[in-house]
Amino acid sequence: MLEIAKEAASVAGAFLKERFLEQLTPDEELHNDVKLPEDKGSEQRIIEVLHRHFPTHTIFSEEIGMVSRDEEYLWIVDPLDGTNNYFIGHPYFSISIALQHKGELALGVVYNPVAGQMFWAEKGQGAFLNGKRISINNRTDLTRAAGTYIRGRETVTRQEELAVTEPFMLQTKRLLRNVAPALDWCLLANGWLDYIVMQRSGIMDVAAGIVIASEAGATITDWQGEPYRHEPFFQDQTRSLVATNGQLHDTIRAMTVEQHVANVQR
Repeated sequence: MLEIAKEAASVAGAFLKERFLEQLTPDEELHNDVKLPEDKGSEQRIIEVLHRHFPTHTIFSEEIGMVSRDEEYLWIVDPLDGTNNYFIGHPYFSISIALQHKGELALGVVYNPVAGQMFWAEKGQGAFLNGKRISINNRTDLTRAAGTYIRGRETVTRQEELAVTEPFMLQTKRLLRNVAPALDWCLLANGWLDYIVMQRSGIMDVAAGIVIASEAGATITDWQGEPYRHEPFFQDQTRSLVATNGQLHDTIRAMTVEQHVANVQR
């Protein structure tokens, strides 16, 4: 199943790479988002590969929603993670494919076709980038730490975003807003990032990345400090999570909670 997921990501990635740098015409351009024909083109190619090999499996994808079949296996597909980046010619986007088996995340594949980065992981088997095993870093100095902030497009206001991110902008080396969350989790997995703060963001967007980061040794909790446990996927499911290299986890989580509480009290 992992090899088929990588095949589906590769086919969709080749299509997206071919269209990248073209002057794209959106189907719809919203305040916080953009809809492109390339989203659907990528999705069609992924679904064709998955259905050809696994005709009884259920698929959930961003464009078509849930195609219900066998409930034991559920593929969670984001055919173009980072659509806004893709639209403006910024080569930070990916194809994200995860498999949920009997309510548990079993594998994840995240592919950035422009950079040629194929990340993948199976539960209990470690995480890999282009065939090489990867792991989180061991940084302990907060002032040298780089991280990213992920927020739900429709669930978090700009004011909430500013309140939560301010201490990280001031106290860490760098806070990024990459707007391609699946790929962010892979950067953490490979030790390029030190932390992720995620606020009420959709699980569909990050399911594959969570598998990869977990298998690379990342510490993942909710904002209250409870270890991350995958809940059987449903549409519009959102979570607020903190993920780190482990060394910085208590500090990063405390900064997140303190700022969030202060914002609520205001």
